[in-house]
Amino acid sequence: MNTQRRSVCPQSGPVGLGISLFPLMLALMLIVGSSTAALAAESGKLLEKDGKYVFVESMDPSMRLLLERSVKTGLITQDEYNKVVQDSEERTQLLAPSFKGWYDRGFNLSFNDNAFFLKIRFRSQLRFTERIRNDAWRNPGEAKNFPELLGVFGDYRANRSENQATSFNVRRLRFYFMGHLFDPDFKYYIQFRSETAENAQTPGALALLDMNFTSTHFKWANVQLGQYKVYFNRSQINSTASMQFADRSLVQDAFTASGLDRRDIGITIMNDEELFPINYYFGVFNGSGPSFNRLGTFASEEPTVGCPGGQTGGNPFPSPAGCPVNQRNLNANVRFDVDRLMYVARLNFNLLGRPGYGEGDLAYSERPQLAVGGGFAYNPGVNTSTDNAYVGIDLANLNIRRQLAAFGNGRQLGLGIVDYSTWAVDGVFKYRGFALQGEFFYKNVNRHDKGLPCVATNAGGVCTASAPQNFGNATGFYVQSGYYLIPRTLELAGRFSYWDPDTHSSNDLIRQTDASLNWFLNGTYDHQIMLTYSNTQFGTGGYAIGRSAPLPAGSGTVPLDVTKGTLIEHAIRVQYQIFF
Repeated sequence: MNTQRRSVCPQSGPVGLGISLFPLMLALMLIVGSSTAALAAESGKLLEKDGKYVFVESMDPSMRLLLERSVKTGLITQDEYNKVVQDSEERTQLLAPSFKGWYDRGFNLSFNDNAFFLKIRFRSQLRFTERIRNDAWRNPGEAKNFPELLGVFGDYRANRSENQATSFNVRRLRFYFMGHLFDPDFKYYIQFRSETAENAQTPGALALLDMNFTSTHFKWANVQLGQYKVYFNRSQINSTASMQFADRSLVQDAFTASGLDRRDIGITIMNDEELFPINYYFGVFNGSGPSFNRLGTFASEEPTVGCPGGQTGGNPFPSPAGCPVNQRNLNANVRFDVDRLMYVARLNFNLLGRPGYGEGDLAYSERPQLAVGGGFAYNPGVNTSTDNAYVGIDLANLNIRRQLAAFGNGRQLGLGIVDYSTWAVDGVFKYRGFALQGEFFYKNVNRHDKGLPCVATNAGGVCTASAPQNFGNATGFYVQSGYYLIPRTLELAGRFSYWDPDTHSSNDLIRQTDASLNWFLNGTYDHQIMLTYSNTQFGTGGYAIGRSAPLPAGSGTVPLDVTKGTLIEHAIRVQYQIFF
């Protein structure tokens, strides 16, 4: 009996298997063959899963195996097999949803044809600050680099405070919308912010920060258009989400491309950073900061050409010969230099690897990463407002003046029309948790009105008092380094910054020293706790129009040039960041 079974089984096994599968195959073909549409067959799709790309077949692998064996045994023909596979894939596509959503470092939404992709992310930085200042902050205070501009006219006020301050605040709150349209090579990026600085006068409001489109169809000539960070120097390109310290140093903010803000509206042509060892960037911008253009700037004048303007009623200046006394109520504001644009160029050389722009070596690079770069920016025709010492006489260019003051360039206020030429040179090195980077900055400030700035005129319009010296250029640098005591988890970093805001003045230097201990809770920048200590010293020397003697008659006196003490601040900031 056993022998007979052994002799029969080798002959009848395949045939029996084929007979038993035949009804199943026939039923399968009847089901999938009922489809009337005819779409091109695809073997599968490349899908992203948990940051990895996986190829997934359209048909169940076990069913495909059975069909392939049926072709080999002759149960079905090759044409029948092809038709079944095609109809099965068509059915899968028709039954599948037209879009999919998932979470992967953001909330993701994509359509099956990959013509549209949306990623939504949120980032917050919650901060506690303990700040101790010396007595010089009470008298005289800081009014030359970071004056406060208050009121409708933007009156200059000294930034003065008592010795100690303790505060909590939402330092940054960001909302991101990014992805691609039509195809993956046409990208969009939108960012909103709702946040307040530590010394903000008003609560933060939701504002547009970035809005731009980028074409990457040509890898050697990507095109970005809209509002975004200007590609000028390393510290400005990097995001506050991937820093080694709670804030940028003061010198980093002072040397932006425009001198006003790190963002602007314009267009940039550049090559793909990930493909080429040498990266270039060339951009043209408004040069007036984000959400603003030069048509919003003006000079206040009376309707009579050549006669000064000023406040809303009356003429605050002694009227030159032939000038009426009271025409300002007609609100004659002259717009000029509106055809000027800012030009920015940058080169970056990846000598070893690709260190990128994020600070620190969070990736714990197994091979040395080294890059050097440099940028140049030319921003002509910036109206820093009235070229005289009067305070609060001009409605013109309040937005420009506030941007200059917010970024530490307050000494340049009141210089009339100026052209900025700014250079930056930077370098970075990373290897096995160690990182070192630094930058040097130089800004040439070219005044259109040559000679010493006039600070007072007589009734005939003749200058009777001038500033003691012309404003000089500005220089600065910083160097910072860090090391991961525990790879991808615990980093210790230090930074030193130096800034000379006016090379023609003395006792006006700004020095800043920072130390930071950073704990990355999940091995990424997305979830971290940062403890940063900062020591900042402000020199109060030098001259600032509208905030230094000599002042116009009847303006009173201010102690800004009487007390030459150095302003010293010690600050401890504990910051919690979550990015999801």
